[in-house]
Amino acid sequence: MDAKVRSNLTKALRDLEAERMNLDRQIAAVRAVLGTTDSLKVKRAAKAGVTRRRGMSAKARKLISTRMKAVWAKRRAEKKAAAAAKVESKRG
Repeated sequence: MDAKVRSNLTKALRDLEAERMNLDRQIAAVRAVLGTTDSLKVKRAAKAGVTRRRGMSAKARKLISTRMKAVWAKRRAEKKAAAAAKVESKRG
């Protein structure tokens, strides 16, 4: 990238960041006058369809853990059997 172009972009970026900081301060001042806080962010998130994940009971976690352990044990056994078959085919 040309040095002059890089210099211009760097200056533009600094100017934009300074403007953003100024806007953030002004927004904070307006919110302080209106008495709004982070509840505005919560309302926006709710409108956007963002939901909190529900917790999982200990029983449900245990059930999933047990099932996944069985799945992985089966995969390990299949992998071991395939490796043994491969060794046998090379010997034979």
